Amino acid sequence: MGITDLRAHPGRLLIVFGAPIAFAITGFLHLVGDGDAPDIYTGLKGHAILWIAIHVVQLFLILLLAVAIYWLTDGLTSTAARVSRVALLPYLVFYSAFDAVVGLSNGLVVQYGSELPPGEQAVLTGVSDVLANLIHRPVPLTIYLIGTLSWAVAVVAAAVALSQAGARRAATIPLALAGIIGAVDHAAPFGPVAMLLFIIAAFVLTRGGMARAHLT
Repeated sequence: MGITDLRAHPGRLLIVFGAPIAFAITGFLHLVGDGDAPDIYTGLKGHAILWIAIHVVQLFLILLLAVAIYWLTDGLTSTAARVSRVALLPYLVFYSAFDAVVGLSNGLVVQYGSELPPGEQAVLTGVSDVLANLIHRPVPLTIYLIGTLSWAVAVVAAAVALSQAGARRAATIPLALAGIIGAVDHAAPFGPVAMLLFIIAAFVLTRGGMARAHLT
């Protein structure tokens, strides 16, 4: 099935458009932890349940985004299309792992702290800061780089494959940019911007964005 045939499959359309919309929303919800708080633990205090929910939902959304990217190149057999599909596996594994370790674990720490007397919560401030800055440590940094670079490769390669198959630039350029910008961060502003570009690309593709038939 080609990209233009997605319109005949409402379930697939729902995932191709719904997954990036939902991921953009979770990206904006990351702002709940910002503000004038002196540290991350204090900033998340009172929002632990929401923070945990965000990162549990994102584990499912990461999977659905991978499925959406896979479907964008469905029917294409070019080298770029194969590279895109191969890159989806490390994206799923490593991006999910990093998001769970840094995001989900921090929410759990804050939730646990809320059950302790105020005098015993001070140590958790440092724990929360360490979790939020794990990207500066070799192993978490490696996991992060594999996950984000795999996202960039999967999406940019999909854009290249679609371009080779005759897709219009109005679709392939936003798609490639979604891969690059989305690799920076999934939180606002980068994540929502990347998802908007992804949605624009998918909309153009499903509305006659292919200039000619798919090539193999």
